[in-house]
Amino acid sequence: MEQPVYTPKDFATLLGITKSTLLKMETEGKLPQPQVTDGMRVYYPHDIPEYLKALGKPPLVTSRRRQIFLNFKGGTGKTSISAFYAFRLACLGMKVLLIDLDPQGHLTQCLGIDHESFDATLYSVLIERADIRDIILSTRMKNLHLVPANLDLSPVELALTSMNAREQRLRKSISSIQDDYDVIVMDASPSIGLLNLNGILACNDLFVPVLADFLSYHGLKILFETLSTIEEDFDFIFENIYIFLNNYNASHNICQRAKEALEKHYDGYLMKTVIRQDIKIAEAASVGTPIHQYAPKNRGSTDLNEFIKEVFPNLGIVF
Repeated sequence: MEQPVYTPKDFATLLGITKSTLLKMETEGKLPQPQVTDGMRVYYPHDIPEYLKALGKPPLVTSRRRQIFLNFKGGTGKTSISAFYAFRLACLGMKVLLIDLDPQGHLTQCLGIDHESFDATLYSVLIERADIRDIILSTRMKNLHLVPANLDLSPVELALTSMNAREQRLRKSISSIQDDYDVIVMDASPSIGLLNLNGILACNDLFVPVLADFLSYHGLKILFETLSTIEEDFDFIFENIYIFLNNYNASHNICQRAKEALEKHYDGYLMKTVIRQDIKIAEAASVGTPIHQYAPKNRGSTDLNEFIKEVFPNLGIVF
């Protein structure tokens, strides 16, 4: 993962103005002064909010979001999509915190970070009462931070069992830092357990990636039954639930039939945007490079852009 850099033309396009307007307003002192490298003006994602404010445009988000990607069925591409989604939000100027809830540390690896090199994970926070600020990692992007995971997180389920308020410990831990971020994105392991329950109760929004097959369709039934129990036991309900099709191939009849079944039974939750089948997504994840850097013109990047526009329909930028 590299630090994205925008040219004046690309940055102006994001802001919804022309390059000439951007340069003129900077010269007149009506906009912040950009960094100059090798005689060239360069712009970074973390510059976007300041420029939007100077232009009199609304902020990127009006309410801070805490979001979890979860499916009890494995193999749905959940981790790569959550990592690339969070990276793209940061590219668009949002301040983002990624939290890896899976001891396998695949989310951490998707960003090209060695997950085995860290001594502290959420285990230190939830069990040993460390301050979450002490385990948050900076990345090459100023506005993208990470709480990593590795096998040191594995004993957390057993350790939580005997603790007071065991289901709410993550929610309490992030309360001190949640206003520092526009969006907090969590990636959960494909399981039912105390750590995932902590993640659910700490979030506003649930994202459920599904494949266009009937095993995924059946898995949704189990997930919603579990959510119903959580609602009753904890008086909790998600503000938004987004089900989305991943790795979708419209040329396959089984994909079309599965999509029709989802539209019939989960129409209130199913996103219009689908993430189409794209081998570049898997390739990008395998080398630890976000899809928007690995293949910015490919369908995976395009679909994720549409995905973000559907989740955040009022973004005051053009992309």
